[in-house]
Amino acid sequence: MVAPTLAGVRDSLVSAAHLFLGAECVVCRRPGWGACEGCRAALSAGIPFQVQRPGLNIPVVAANDYRPLLEKMVPAFKDDGALHLASMLSTRLALAAGCLPLRDAPCLVPIPSLASAVRRRGLNHAATLAARAARLLGLSWRPLIRRRPAGGDQRTLGAAGRRRNVVGTMQASPHDGPVVLVDDVCTTGASLIEAERALSAAGVHVAGAAVLGDADRREKTRTRDFHPGHPGS
Repeated sequence: MVAPTLAGVRDSLVSAAHLFLGAECVVCRRPGWGACEGCRAALSAGIPFQVQRPGLNIPVVAANDYRPLLEKMVPAFKDDGALHLASMLSTRLALAAGCLPLRDAPCLVPIPSLASAVRRRGLNHAATLAARAARLLGLSWRPLIRRRPAGGDQRTLGAAGRRRNVVGTMQASPHDGPVVLVDDVCTTGASLIEAERALSAAGVHVAGAAVLGDADRREKTRTRDFHPGHPGS
């Protein structure tokens, strides 16, 4: 009798989950626990790249384009309880952070959601991803930023509205040593700009930022692509 391979066991478990639990890929709806093998491979094949936005004064690296994969994976993770995506997403976040010059062992700092959003979701997704990414990189992480009650949901706002919506909405605690901001997606860059402002006002040096996805990468914008190896290499 031939012993089952690890891949065979995994495929059997995925098939069983699909049959009995209705498990399917959040992207393509094929059988898969969170994401099918094809979508996982497509996400892993992405080459991290530099993000550019007006007003961003720190280096920012994205692991992937936000569309078409992360636009399904990120909301499924933070809004729909697909917690099994945390490992894959945090690995990509660590990969992006690892492309920055991580001198002096910077601390990872997540950009927090509104408190009302965290209560609604029952999950602090930013802290979860930051903690996992920091562990992969052998770094620390701290929730140094607090969101003030001002500033509403940005999903329906344009670029100018997003910038106005977040100005002055973040406060930061002091910290010795450099930090790297981490977030799930960069749209207009407004949240990154406000977070950098708040940390700088608290005397904290922001060495850069890493995001899972860039929602608005322009083909005509010259950016640097990174070809890193293992996270932290």
